[in-house]
Amino acid sequence: MDPSISSASSPLIRLSGNPAASPGASPRPGLVAAARQPGSSSSSSTRLRAVSPSPSPSPPSPVESFGFGALKETFSVDVAAAEARPLDVPLAAPFTIASSRLEAVSNVAVRVELRSGAVGWGEAPVLPSVTAEDQPAALAAAGRACDALAGAPAAPLGAMLQEVAGVLPGHAFASARAGVEMALIDAVANSIRIPLWRLFGGASDTVTTDITIPIVAPNEAAQLAAKYRGQGFQTLKLKVGKNLNSDIEVLKAIRLVHPDCSFILDANEGYTADQAIEVLDRLNEMGVTPVLFEQPVHRDDWEGLRDVSIVAMEKHKVAVAADESCRNLLDAQKIIHGNLAHVINIKLAKLGVLGALEIIDAARKANVALMIGGMVETRIAMGFAGHLAAGLGCFSFIDLDTPLLLSEDPVYGGYEAFGPLYKFTNARGHGGFLHLDNNGSK
Repeated sequence: MDPSISSASSPLIRLSGNPAASPGASPRPGLVAAARQPGSSSSSSTRLRAVSPSPSPSPPSPVESFGFGALKETFSVDVAAAEARPLDVPLAAPFTIASSRLEAVSNVAVRVELRSGAVGWGEAPVLPSVTAEDQPAALAAAGRACDALAGAPAAPLGAMLQEVAGVLPGHAFASARAGVEMALIDAVANSIRIPLWRLFGGASDTVTTDITIPIVAPNEAAQLAAKYRGQGFQTLKLKVGKNLNSDIEVLKAIRLVHPDCSFILDANEGYTADQAIEVLDRLNEMGVTPVLFEQPVHRDDWEGLRDVSIVAMEKHKVAVAADESCRNLLDAQKIIHGNLAHVINIKLAKLGVLGALEIIDAARKANVALMIGGMVETRIAMGFAGHLAAGLGCFSFIDLDTPLLLSEDPVYGGYEAFGPLYKFTNARGHGGFLHLDNNGSK
């Protein structure tokens, strides 16, 4: 077992595959939202306040001296070894969205070991329709960053993270960069025995997630909805965008078995603006009002995004979220200043950890609501995002469910899951201490 198993922040994992390792590498984780505020002005200048804005930063806490910002400047990081390796896990069932179909997770796991013996883990999620990398590209990119970290002299955490950003710049390497950033930050958290949710602010030690129903036939959607109702899930995120009429039939089927659920619609860029507005009109005729409509149009259709946002809020009081349209800080600023959407969806895999924190800060200052989500990920990346969301306490929508969709879970710890509730207090680290057999077997 990994000798670093001791504490604060990481899950346990068994991984297979050969590492792309740096020299010397060892063998080898509640705030669901309410979505809408009743009543709002119809002017576009006030639309961004139609959803509860992300809360302002809380007053300093007793653990402020251990906060992430302070650690970036004061904590000296000396990396002994770092490696990246494939993380392949089958899904319980195919996961189909408007832009792609997956039958297995094909991500990249990253392990960083400090000279103190502390170990951290990260994950580079791969979804080629959203991330710029596929698994081989992410594995190679993360391996380059691992080599750079292992060969670098001791330096403050912030400088090490900048080193990673220099090796893996921009959106083209965002997922690999996120995985390496997670592992480095997790290792530091473990070394000082501070769980990540406290490191990021300590606002809460829980989050409550929705759960996703992919694009399936109406009868299968109804079966999933009934199952999730029995497990305590109140908010269902429904993938739509391939066929408007089929989407409506699926919604009807779900309402029959889970009539009191809240809906999030996620079109993954699948509709035109006119189709997105038609969906809302037809749902209104059924007496259904989604709490959120995520990425209704193509990522570069800024005019369409704005038009859907205006109609959705003024006519139906439905908030619209930008996901694929927000790939960096410039996109976020365009969305904020142009009143193009009511909510920005933060995903570490498309922004990196530091990039995500920049956009979170910009959105909070502008009183724009936030959502946190992910690609199809294991507990490593989802656990890190969950700790971040709990610690910051500023997310109006939580969408961190994909570990629940895997046919097996190779990651142990990070958080305890009680249906939709994830609790971090008694979990064994963040992501804490992944376990890897020396022979690489699961």
